[in-house]
Amino acid sequence: MRHAISLLKATLVGAHRSLRREYRYLFVDPIEQIRRNARDVGAWLDLVDRERRAGRLPERAAALVTSHTISRLGVVSYYLDEISRLAGSALEDAAVDPVDSLPLVVDEIIRWKTVIQCRDAHAGQGGYFTAAEPFMAWQWENVIWPIVDGSDFSVVLELAPGHGRNTELLRRHAGEIHLVDVNQSCLDACKARFGDQAGGCRLFYHLTDGTGLRSVADTSITFGYSWDSMVHFDKLVVRGYIFEFARVLKPGGRAFLHMSNYGATKPDSDWASNPGTRSDMSAALLKQYAQEAGLTVPFQRLSGCKDGWGLDDLDCLSVIERPVG
Repeated sequence: MRHAISLLKATLVGAHRSLRREYRYLFVDPIEQIRRNARDVGAWLDLVDRERRAGRLPERAAALVTSHTISRLGVVSYYLDEISRLAGSALEDAAVDPVDSLPLVVDEIIRWKTVIQCRDAHAGQGGYFTAAEPFMAWQWENVIWPIVDGSDFSVVLELAPGHGRNTELLRRHAGEIHLVDVNQSCLDACKARFGDQAGGCRLFYHLTDGTGLRSVADTSITFGYSWDSMVHFDKLVVRGYIFEFARVLKPGGRAFLHMSNYGATKPDSDWASNPGTRSDMSAALLKQYAQEAGLTVPFQRLSGCKDGWGLDDLDCLSVIERPVG
């Protein structure tokens, strides 16, 4: 009997602790917690959960919370400390009015969650990069080169080069290439492959936080390029990069960007559960973001099975341009 009672007590204590973790806001007001520490991402998750359960989250924010499982039970809970560090200043601004700011906070949490997930998925030895390399020559000749032929390759910026399968082809046309990646392991692999100069092309290496091109100078790039990487970037991350391209491109400079179009089918979805781990980006959003950033889109087409992807219209291929004057 004593053993049964002890077992029951242990079970009840464990259940209480579990419920307290899941419904922390029933015991501690998340708004008070946020006011004490605006960078407490867990408190923001508690507030999101409380407002969602009460039906007070705006429709789009509620959809994002559901698709990305923005709660203490979701994968985001593994990244609380890192999101706190990366999104800290935005969370502090939002803490002035936590409830009204929740849609922006949801966006910010998802933005960094997807950056961290994408970074970690492509870190290390890079088995995917090795597997994809044999297909690169065909993609370059049949898909990419017909679009980029005639571009000014004097100063190229390649975003998310992986282990350099695109760089190998770009360097044959470029005077210099600036490689920008969120993974130091990818930059190290490219540095080992190309060094600081390869066949007359100079190479420079930039580590990014996954949201910007901060180490690249204004109006310094004649041609931007990204292939088979931005397809995974959440639309909020893509928007930030479009504005960064607007900053770093020279007047008349262009960028060729390969992105997801799956957001046209399933907006506000989680890239990790989508076909080909494609994000919720779309061709229409690319045009919208380019216009907002003061760029034009002289070329765009959808890309699917004939280009080697698993679904028709899964992706979009776009050229953005910074106007002269």
